Amino acid sequence: MDKELICPTYRTISMNKQALVIAMLISCFLAGCTDADLDDAEQSLGCTYSDAANYNSTAVVDDGSCVYPEPPLPVLGCMYPDALNHNPTATEDDGSCRYPVVPDTVPGCTYTDAFNYEMNATEDDGSCVYDSDGDGIIDAFEEAGCTDANANNHNSSSTDDDGSCDYDKDDDGVFDWAESEGCTDSNATNYDSSATESNHTMCEYPFVMTLEDLEAFLADSNNDGEPDGFEASIDAIRNDTAFIRVIVVEGTEEGAMESDTNANTTAVEMIMGHDPTNEIMYSSMVMRFMGDISLEQTTVQGPDGINYRIGTTASGSWYFARDEVYQYENPFSEDDGGDGGDDDSDDDETECDEFLDNYPFGWTDNWTLSYADGVNTAEGRNEGEGLDARIELVGNPPHLSLIEIRSYDSMERCAIEILDNSTFVFEIDTSLPRTSMTMKIENEIEEDSGNSKTWSADLSDEHFEEVNLDEIVMRIYANEEDSEDGGGGNALVTEMLLSEQTSTYTDQCYQWALSWADNDNDGYTSAGDAYSITRTERVIDPCPDDDEYRSKDFQIVFYDLWADMPTGGVFTPGFGLFAAISAILASSMFIGRKAT
Repeated sequence: MDKELICPTYRTISMNKQALVIAMLISCFLAGCTDADLDDAEQSLGCTYSDAANYNSTAVVDDGSCVYPEPPLPVLGCMYPDALNHNPTATEDDGSCRYPVVPDTVPGCTYTDAFNYEMNATEDDGSCVYDSDGDGIIDAFEEAGCTDANANNHNSSSTDDDGSCDYDKDDDGVFDWAESEGCTDSNATNYDSSATESNHTMCEYPFVMTLEDLEAFLADSNNDGEPDGFEASIDAIRNDTAFIRVIVVEGTEEGAMESDTNANTTAVEMIMGHDPTNEIMYSSMVMRFMGDISLEQTTVQGPDGINYRIGTTASGSWYFARDEVYQYENPFSEDDGGDGGDDDSDDDETECDEFLDNYPFGWTDNWTLSYADGVNTAEGRNEGEGLDARIELVGNPPHLSLIEIRSYDSMERCAIEILDNSTFVFEIDTSLPRTSMTMKIENEIEEDSGNSKTWSADLSDEHFEEVNLDEIVMRIYANEEDSEDGGGGNALVTEMLLSEQTSTYTDQCYQWALSWADNDNDGYTSAGDAYSITRTERVIDPCPDDDEYRSKDFQIVFYDLWADMPTGGVFTPGFGLFAAISAILASSMFIGRKAT
């Protein structure tokens, strides 16, 4: 650019210098200057701008002759370095910059140590949760507690063990590993104050029973039909946690049995127990026919449900059932199994009944007493009955531990033993496989009336499982061998949830009317409830007489939705079994008897 345009002052000065030079030249000419003088004056003129192409370093006065080179042409392009098409040589931005496309953010957990880390997430949304111990349960849902199933306070819902496990099975405040067995009866001469587990067989007592003591124990001083000592012992097991083992061995044929074989015997062993504090009942039974075990079952019933096992202990065939209206009944209560003993029957009496039905002390021809390890034993024989009696009494005052009546010319016997309750553990496990309820039906009727047929029945008085009506379905099946439907190869005709009370359905030949009578209006299956199913031929558009459907057999099935199987799918005896075989439990011990 012309410096004269940039600096007008400098131009004025230059013009003054030019004028001066011209004036000098004119003066010099007028004064008679030589040619050399003129040359010097001309040489002082020229381009004095160093950036000009014709810059004259010897010039003193700029003569306006400066010539400048043409400026270079601009290099157009994208001058922004973060652009995809950035041109580092560009001198002038031409607006052509192109930038990478920024994808949409993917929200999620971006922390790799989180339980729900999302590898495709591009932006953390604060949703991260953590599983610090790597057990598959996020920290927020962890529950601390005892996770050892062998511990006394095992919590099945706990996910993290917090070291709180209590290995004190009997809840006596002493860990199992620190338990020590000994005599804990302060009345014993060898009472051990440091012992934590009682073993009455270790106790030694100053009291040794005499015949007079035995007679007093077996006496019926209040004339209630029950020996006073027995009565006190039974009162104790009614009120406290207790277990009783009853064994009855009988011959299957009349007459004497060979003493060296059990081929003709039937044996029943039962253990009954209860925990009145937690309202839990226990029942275990083993039946043997001709020496072989043919039935073994255990039932534990409490407020949380019913656990029962069928088969041997090793089979592990445990199941879980429910009674939603559980009512605790003490199996050793005075009212259980009778009204006080005035209604005794001679049917199914055992040798124990023979003993207790008579004056016990005078029942034998003689009594022999012995004492060892804190146990007073009385043994006697009844020659007329061919029976031996054995009674074991523990403590002072004495309490019944065992009564056994045995035939000395056969294998027949009965035994009633009061067991140490510390050897049993009451538990209701709700995680076992489920089984259905048992519908105890009675008064089943089939009635034909014209073109209608009706099936009806009641739940018997022995029905004990009170189950919500929403869990039981009544179904009608038609016999069809090739059907793929349920009902054991039968085709489902219609069904009704018991809570619906009534339902109707019309098929190709019949109209069906189903009803359930909740007679006590409690919403549960209860004794006295009843069902009725009526099948009526269609009045409108009836099917022909030769219709194959008319000849089918129909089946009524009750289905347990809770267990997902038909009712009665697995044998569930509950404690109704106890009532059925109460005779073998020497009922005279648990209910009042009238002395003879």
